[in-house]
Amino acid sequence: WVGSETQDPHETIQLGEYFSGFMEKGDVYAFLGELASGKTTFIQGILRGLRYTRPVTSPTFTLINEYNTKHQVIHIDCYRENELNRWIKLGLNDYMNEENIVMIEWADKIKVLLPEDTIYIQFSHKGVNKREIILKENEYSCC
Repeated sequence: WVGSETQDPHETIQLGEYFSGFMEKGDVYAFLGELASGKTTFIQGILRGLRYTRPVTSPTFTLINEYNTKHQVIHIDCYRENELNRWIKLGLNDYMNEENIVMIEWADKIKVLLPEDTIYIQFSHKGVNKREIILKENEYSCC
């Protein structure tokens, strides 16, 4: 899977659910795209695919959410905080370990703190509900 177009939020959730089957402990995912481009919706699908049954919201104000699924999942949102030192003090590097799956919205704001093997996913508006979601192999093919 390199990229896909979804027609509505339901399809974006389904695609996230499908994508969850390929995720492994130790993975770090950088979610990039404009406001309301489907990042959180896709993550809701991922967590559904990992059998998390509670509501999932973006940690825009809390900055970090942790979810216990079949894997420990860390959901980070950099929208409101782009100060690198703050992320270091919050222990960002401690979260990026071999036991966690880490998903970071607005990751372009902290790109210099991300590991080399980060997987980049770009979200784009293609209409009112239509979204294009593209998996990028590295930061240079992406943003």
